[in-house]
Amino acid sequence: MLKFIFPLLIMIVTFICTLIIYKKTVNKKTNRELMMISFFAIYIMIVICLVIFPLPVQKEYILDMIKYKQGVSNNMIPFRAWIDAMSDIDYVGILGAFYQPVANIALFFPFGFYLPIILPEFGFKKIIFISFLFSLTIELTQEAINLILGFNYRSFDVDDLICNTFGALLGYVLFKYIAKFVTFLKAREQRDIDAL
Repeated sequence: MLKFIFPLLIMIVTFICTLIIYKKTVNKKTNRELMMISFFAIYIMIVICLVIFPLPVQKEYILDMIKYKQGVSNNMIPFRAWIDAMSDIDYVGILGAFYQPVANIALFFPFGFYLPIILPEFGFKKIIFISFLFSLTIELTQEAINLILGFNYRSFDVDDLICNTFGALLGYVLFKYIAKFVTFLKAREQRDIDAL
């Protein structure tokens, strides 16, 4: 399995892209904004490594998977993961049953939180749309890898799209609440200063 080389290459490419963005915007961005862009780039690298890698490279493994028609199945039925989780609770417990949907929500939570910091001019609809597009890109990339390998190594799952987008929505909502709270604290501090 390609556990090290391709993730390392992705990290290097992402880091180079971050440096290019940094060079083009260094005069326009504050240190805090540059730090957020760096955290966001690291987060994107982690997501890519989690959802794409490892990739199988052993010829015998790939040929056996194709020969015996093995692999995971795609899911085009919305909320199927949640329905399956409800029926699996007795066998694997609540944590095991809901691990996959909750993990997909948690995976995109930072995306919805960081994106409005990096792109403050984007509103709710654009942030959610970009989150959906990023999730769709991941699912389509997994499907392209399946086509290249000749079997379903990773599945295209509509529930992943739903859970990822919902996770980004939750991250965005938390960001808005924190931003509102910080604005309130700053206004209160300014009132206290003005009162002196």
